[in-house]
Amino acid sequence: MRELGVLVTQDPLTCTHLAAPSLVRTKKFLCALASGPTVISTDYIDNCVKKGELSRTDNFLLKDNAKEKEFGVKVKDVVARARANKRCLLRRVPIYCTQEIPNGAETYKAIVEANGGTFAIYSGRPTIKKVNPEDDEGPAEPVYLISGQRPDEKKLWPKFAEMAEEGNMIPRIVDPEWLLDVALSQQQKWKESYLIYK
Repeated sequence: MRELGVLVTQDPLTCTHLAAPSLVRTKKFLCALASGPTVISTDYIDNCVKKGELSRTDNFLLKDNAKEKEFGVKVKDVVARARANKRCLLRRVPIYCTQEIPNGAETYKAIVEANGGTFAIYSGRPTIKKVNPEDDEGPAEPVYLISGQRPDEKKLWPKFAEMAEEGNMIPRIVDPEWLLDVALSQQQKWKESYLIYK
């Protein structure tokens, strides 16, 4: 592909085209998706290499009906929303993560930041300052803690909820599925089933 004049990048935030074999929710795919790239099938690469020349990407747009149905999205709609969001889908959304979360905190940090969110590791120490609700203008906003189900993570949940409420925020302690769904759909979506602690 480089010989054909294509700049191949490993930086998902700078790509203009995203090639994948199917619709996936990997860190690189979701980070790249935030920029609203043209999403093409990896068949495009195979075709270019075989022909020794660049083909029209329009003929190789990613189609994955099974995964679109599974995830409840359409690739073309997601890309259109991502372009409109301009990597600001999660702007001003505070998102915390437990240190020991499965797949590693760095995975979720990258996805949150690619979508313009604010990310931090939550270790049980107060990080949201106490606020008098009468002094806080506007309704309470949600604050998220992405967590796994390990006992050491579960111990943090009540402290996080208390800290959020003292900061006049709505605590949402969620499964990682919430972030993956939001990043893939390029919409701030919410349903109670994402909660793992109430």
